[in-house]
Amino acid sequence: MKPILNIENLTKIYGNVPSQTKALNGITFQVMPGEFLGIMGSSGSGKSTLLRCMNLLETPSSGEIRYHGTNIMDKHVNVPEYRSKVGMVFQNFNLFNNMTVLKNCTVGQEKVLKKSKEEAHKNAMMYLEKVGMAPYINAKPKQLSGGQKQRVAIARALAME
Repeated sequence: MKPILNIENLTKIYGNVPSQTKALNGITFQVMPGEFLGIMGSSGSGKSTLLRCMNLLETPSSGEIRYHGTNIMDKHVNVPEYRSKVGMVFQNFNLFNNMTVLKNCTVGQEKVLKKSKEEAHKNAMMYLEKVGMAPYINAKPKQLSGGQKQRVAIARALAME
């Protein structure tokens, strides 16, 4: 079985010599089919930088990120297509405050994955039920607790498949 995601010797350096900061220093791991990965660490340990590099929101200084065997840092990789297949839930939830819980979970499916409203709704409801947020589909993010927002963000990521 081949890894879905393979990170090898990933390094991210901020700043110029001599006052540079290594946010990531030789990170290596794999994610195999069916596995779930949680990243934990103290504040400032590089968790968000790692995720930002994995999604190419930051450019790694060195190392490789392979998704199904393809080096995503290759200049020929379609980055928006790659991002449409890799979901992440960050500490701040980035929910659209002017949209309901349900709309937050359907808009990406409709705009990025080009799903019909009906299909996006059915898919969103399935994941909102799984995370216990189906009763809140008409709520706006400002009406939710931090944990509820996190569950909506998880449902949204899962709904993007």
